[in-house]
Amino acid sequence: MIEKKMNLSIDEISKQLGVTESSLLTFLGQSGYTQSYKVNEEKTVLSILEEYEDHLHKLVQSGKRTIHTEKTYKNFISRLREFLLNNYPLLKANEFNEIILNEALTYTNNNKYSVRTLNKYNAIIRSILKFAYFMEYTNKDSRNKFILEKTSLIPRYIKLKDIRSVLEISESLYRPYRCRAIIMFLLLTGCRVSEVSNIKVKDFDIENNLIYILDGKGNKDRIIPMFTELKEEILLYLNKSGLPQWNSYNDGFLFARDEGAERNRKIPIRTIQHLIKRIKDRIPELSFITVHSFRHTFAVHCLKAGIDPHYLTEVLGHEDPKTTKIYTKLDGEDLKEQIKDKFPYPLEILLNTLIEEKNEIDNGRN
Repeated sequence: MIEKKMNLSIDEISKQLGVTESSLLTFLGQSGYTQSYKVNEEKTVLSILEEYEDHLHKLVQSGKRTIHTEKTYKNFISRLREFLLNNYPLLKANEFNEIILNEALTYTNNNKYSVRTLNKYNAIIRSILKFAYFMEYTNKDSRNKFILEKTSLIPRYIKLKDIRSVLEISESLYRPYRCRAIIMFLLLTGCRVSEVSNIKVKDFDIENNLIYILDGKGNKDRIIPMFTELKEEILLYLNKSGLPQWNSYNDGFLFARDEGAERNRKIPIRTIQHLIKRIKDRIPELSFITVHSFRHTFAVHCLKAGIDPHYLTEVLGHEDPKTTKIYTKLDGEDLKEQIKDKFPYPLEILLNTLIEEKNEIDNGRN
């Protein structure tokens, strides 16, 4: 009788038997049916995705996740949902594995993914499976199926000799005073693009020469020292964009589409990204740059100038100091410059001597 009803929900079974859900669950546990019940009642990944999106939105509302994170997760979930609907509509959480994820990633995109991108998708899946397990939608924690790969990518940054070209091109674009100001802000703060988009006029504190980054990544606040060159640049930009006097009470956006005193419409992230794309399209040797390259540029040049990595970690808003250490890695050109500065050293002198001796012998034979 009970086994036949196992395809029904626990609520339906308890109503038909005329008992409470807790009493029925207790009976099933004592009778050895609990495990069978959990397996049969396990939710599909599709149904879990729907509930997870609601859960994610509540995390954003409570300040535990950012809107940017929610957008990234939902974009991926949307692609995953389309794939599952067409291929694995009844897939259960404990059946989801790396092979199926790889199928999903190549379902609409055959391009090769970077290790960082794959890690991002694996992290999202792990978060979904964690949610499913703790909500008891599955009786197995499957997160360990999705392993995050270690990355040792050397961050690419803009060399000093190329920064002049970047600024010159920014001055030839639409509203050049704003384009140049955004580029200078990126170069001299190391801020993330979302932080540049969200910063307010009052957060650019010219009285104390400090920049306040509020609700940054991980909903953390931090303070960045204001360079004199940046201060002058931003004040010039504000004047040209309709705000001749900086005001510590101005709650408008520093980089705004509606120029003037109110400044209620911020410059979107996409607009800043498009600005960088227009610049790199005109400088072939900088075809690699993205908005994030300016953050790398700030960090690398700070370290080259001798700034303590510990303080740089605070300025960049890194949670883990190890993240800052990636900027201590030098690319091929930097290594070449460093080695040249150290030459000659004993081995090189020896090699040169051997070459000279060989040349003398060869010339004597001729």
